[in-house]
Amino acid sequence: MSFMRLLESMHGHFGVLLTVALLHPAILLRKGQPLSRGTKWSVALTSALSCVAFSLGCTIYEPYRAQIKRPLFFDHPSAGLLFETKEHLAFVVLALSLAAGVGAWTAPRHAKEARQAAAMMYATATLLCVLVGGIGTYVASTRGF
Repeated sequence: MSFMRLLESMHGHFGVLLTVALLHPAILLRKGQPLSRGTKWSVALTSALSCVAFSLGCTIYEPYRAQIKRPLFFDHPSAGLLFETKEHLAFVVLALSLAAGVGAWTAPRHAKEARQAAAMMYATATLLCVLVGGIGTYVASTRGF
């Protein structure tokens, strides 16, 4: 197994883990209660995990672009376009998870609606992450390192 294949696999596994992790703070924050110690951990670790998954994707992007992208578009144009869509959706997942984390952490104790909004952002990020994972799995099964 090549090093790039290993990083590609790690990126996928972290993405699946992130999908599940994003749901946890969405559930914990849905009632808008002030953050408990466990909720703070959930928010912080989910933010960190989203950064790790996205960073791994950024790490493998240049070799992917150089080795895989052109043949993918040539052999499977729809898979190539889906990969481009996946990249953009993954950035939205990152932005939503970080915005939700900052919003939940900085909301005053009486700002129930702010924490509920963070829960909605986490829930939206979860749904988009499922979509990103499905597209990524399809593209990787079509052509990978």
